[in-house]
Amino acid sequence: MKKAVFLMVTIAMVLLVGLAAYSADANAGKEVYAKEKCQLCHSIAGVGGKMSKLDGVGAKLKADEIKKWIKTPKEMKADTKMKAYSTIADKDLEDLTAYLLTLKK
Repeated sequence: MKKAVFLMVTIAMVLLVGLAAYSADANAGKEVYAKEKCQLCHSIAGVGGKMSKLDGVGAKLKADEIKKWIKTPKEMKADTKMKAYSTIADKDLEDLTAYLLTLKK
C-alpha cells in the first residue's frame, strides 16, 4: 500500500513539474514576437507593419486559432499572404500565443 501511494505521489510530482516547464510565458512571447520579426508585417498599438493589426486579437481568437494562424495560416484563410512558421519551437509557439492572447484592445 505504501509503495502504491509513493508511486502515485511521484507520478503527480513529475506531471506537475512537467506542466510547469511548459507553461506559457507572455513576456517571453513578446521576445519571440521581436525575434521572429512579426512587427515587419503586423502592428500593435500603431507600431509595426501595416499589413495586419493585432490589436484586440486576444479578444477575437482562441489559443488554438492563434497557433493555427502562426503554423498553418492558409488553413485559416486560403488567400492570406502570411507565411507559415511551421518550424517554430513548441515553447516559442506557446509563449507567442500567450502574448497575443494578452492583446485584448
